This record gives sequence, structure tokens and C-alpha cells, in this order.
Amino acid sequence: MSQAIQISVDDKGRILIPEAAQRRLGLSPGMNLVVEKGEQGDVRLCVQSGPPVLVDKAGVLVVRAKALDDLTNVTRRERDRRVFDLLRSFVFPPQLLNG
Repeated sequence: MSQAIQISVDDKGRILIPEAAQRRLGLSPGMNLVVEKGEQGDVRLCVQSGPPVLVDKAGVLVVRAKALDDLTNVTRRERDRRVFDLLRSFVFPPQLLNG
């Protein structure tokens, strides 16, 4: 059964869930919630299931978590940005830009 309440976002980006709704939904202070955007533009607020797991990958701590969205374009954009920055550093070395 789906339960819905109307809430608003304040000028600092915070949302307030009324106390009665918190009790009815089983929410308590300190719980972590995740905002998910659905395919039809709907937004869901879900309780985060447990703390994130940190994994050591060659001396770097990495969070092991379920992606909330398709990361294909995010990683592609980041890779393209890094390649562009690297190429720009060869074409326009910092000493030429600062000097």
C-alpha cells in the first residue's frame, strides 16, 4: 500500500516530514534517506539500507554501493574532461599561460 504526504523544500534545500508522518512511516532521527528520481519524473524518498561499505582498491578506499542511476554517461563525461585537460596541458603548458 502506498502512502503519500505533501511536503515542501525550504529556501535552504531542506525538507521537513511532519512528526505524525514520521511515526506512521517508521522514520527516526539519524536515519539516512535517499532521493530517487523515477523514469516518469516522479521522486521517491527511500530509507538507505545500511551503511556504505568501503573497499580497499590498491591503497584507495572506494565505496561499494548500488548506483541509483545509469553511470555510463557520467563516467564518459568525466573521462572526456580529464583527457581534454591533459591534452590542453600539452598544447598550452602552464608556464606559457602564466608567463
